[in-house]
Amino acid sequence: MLRQLSLKYNIFTSIALTKTESNSAGLLANTSYALKDNLVTRDTPTTCSSKILANYVSPFDSTVSKLLTQEGSQLIGKTNMDEFGMGNSSLNSHFGPTLNPLYEQKSDIVDLEEREFWIGGERLNEEITFKRPYTDNYLHRKYLVPKVRSDYKIDPQMRIVGGSSGGSAAAVAADLVDYAIGTDTGGSVRLPSCYTSIFGFKPSYGRISRWGLIPYAQSLDTIGIMSKNINLVRKVFGILDKHDSADPTSVSQENRIYDDKVDSQIKIGIPTEMSLEGMENDVKEKWRKLLKQLQKLPEFELFLISVPSLSKSLPAYYTLVTSEASSNLARYDGIRYGYRTGEYTNLEPEFAKTRSEGFGPEVKRRIILGSYSLSSYGYNSHFMNATKVRSKLIQEFNSVFKEPHMLTKDHNPDGVDFILCPTATSLPPLVSQYQKVTPVESYMNDILTVPFSLAGLPVLSIPLGRSIGFQLAGQLGHDYKVLKLAQMIDELHIR
Repeated sequence: MLRQLSLKYNIFTSIALTKTESNSAGLLANTSYALKDNLVTRDTPTTCSSKILANYVSPFDSTVSKLLTQEGSQLIGKTNMDEFGMGNSSLNSHFGPTLNPLYEQKSDIVDLEEREFWIGGERLNEEITFKRPYTDNYLHRKYLVPKVRSDYKIDPQMRIVGGSSGGSAAAVAADLVDYAIGTDTGGSVRLPSCYTSIFGFKPSYGRISRWGLIPYAQSLDTIGIMSKNINLVRKVFGILDKHDSADPTSVSQENRIYDDKVDSQIKIGIPTEMSLEGMENDVKEKWRKLLKQLQKLPEFELFLISVPSLSKSLPAYYTLVTSEASSNLARYDGIRYGYRTGEYTNLEPEFAKTRSEGFGPEVKRRIILGSYSLSSYGYNSHFMNATKVRSKLIQEFNSVFKEPHMLTKDHNPDGVDFILCPTATSLPPLVSQYQKVTPVESYMNDILTVPFSLAGLPVLSIPLGRSIGFQLAGQLGHDYKVLKLAQMIDELHIR
C-alpha cells in the first residue's frame, strides 16, 4: 500500500528501507510517523525538495527526530513539500507534485528508485570505503526516492493537497502513518490539514525546538503536528514541548505554560475581518452550521471581535518572509555542500550558475522579492512598515484575549478565551486550475492562516467535512488550552 500510493500521489522524497532501532517501552512505541523533508536526519537524506540539496545527508539529527526516536516512534520516510517551504500547493517540488489522496488518481506519476549511502564513510565500490575524519565505523542505509515520469497525467478532478507540508498531510490522510511532522511559516501545516480533513496543530512560536530545521524564515518557522487523532496530536506535542539550549528561539522552561483548564463558560471571538465575501458556498454553509451548533450549547458564548490589522497581514507577511528567505538562502553557493554546476563562464560565475540551476522558479521569485525589501530603498518603505504592522497585530490580539501573553503578560480581563475562523476560503482548487493562477493569486490562499503566524499564536485546524476545516486559536503560550478545547469540540462530532 505504501509503494502503491507513493507512485500515484508522490507523498515521499525518500522512504526508509533500513529500519532503525526504537524504544519498545517509549510513550510512542508501536507508532509510525513521517517527517517533512526540511528537518535533518542522519539515516535519510534531507533535500527540502530542491535540486540544490538533492543528495544531501546531514551529519546530525534534528531535536524533533531525536525525541520521537527516543520514545519509540518509527520514521517511515521524509515527505515531499514545496521547495524550501515556499508555496501553498506542494506542486513546487524538484521531485514532482504531491497530490491530494482524498481524490482519485488513476495512473502513477512517479517511479521509485532504490539508493543507498553509508553513515560515517564514503563508499567508492564493493571493496573500498573512505572513512570520514574522526569516525571509526559506518552504517549502511537503503532508501527509495521518486523519479517523475516524463509522460505522467494528473486526473482532471484531482485537487491540490495544499502546502508547503503537503506530503506530511497526504501521508496521514492516506493512513500510511499515525502522525506526521510538518512546519508552519504562514499556514503550511494548517492549510494542507484542512484540504485533507485531518487535524493540524501549529504550536506557539518557540515551544518546539527548531534545532535541525533548515530555515525559511526564522522569526516565523514553527514545527507542527498532523494526525487524524487529536489525542495523538496532544501526546506528541507533550513529548516535543521541551526547552532546547541548542535553539536560541526556544522558550525558556520558566515561561512555559502547561495549564489546560478551560472555563465552564467559554468565550469565543469571531473576527469580523475574517468574514470574507469571496468565501465559497460550501465553506459558508459548514461555517454557519458550526456557529449555530455552538450557540445552542450553554457552555459557549460567541462574540464578534475586531482585529483591524488583519487586513494588512498578508502583504506584511510576504514582505517579512521573503526578506528572511533571501538572507537564509544565500548559503547555497555550491561550494560548501549541495549541488554544484559543471559549467560556468567568467560572465556567469560558478555560484551564480549553481543557484540559477539549483533553485526552482518560486524560490527565485521570493529571493528577488526579499532582496528588494532589504535594499536601501525597500528597507524603510517596505520591511520596516511590515515590521510595524506585525507589532500592531500582536498588540491587537493582546487586546482581545483574556489570558495573558506568555512573555509580556499583556491581556484584556474582559476579553475572549479563543478565536474561531475558517482555515481556507474555498475547497482545494483543481490542479489544472491552480496551475493557471498568477503567483499573487496563489498567495491569497494564505489570507486566513498568516495572521496567527505573524503573532506566533497556537492554532489548530479542525476538520469540518471533506476538505473543509476551521481554525481554533489561543493566546501565545496557552497551547494546552487550545488542544483541550479541540478535544471537547471533536467529541461533539460536528461534521
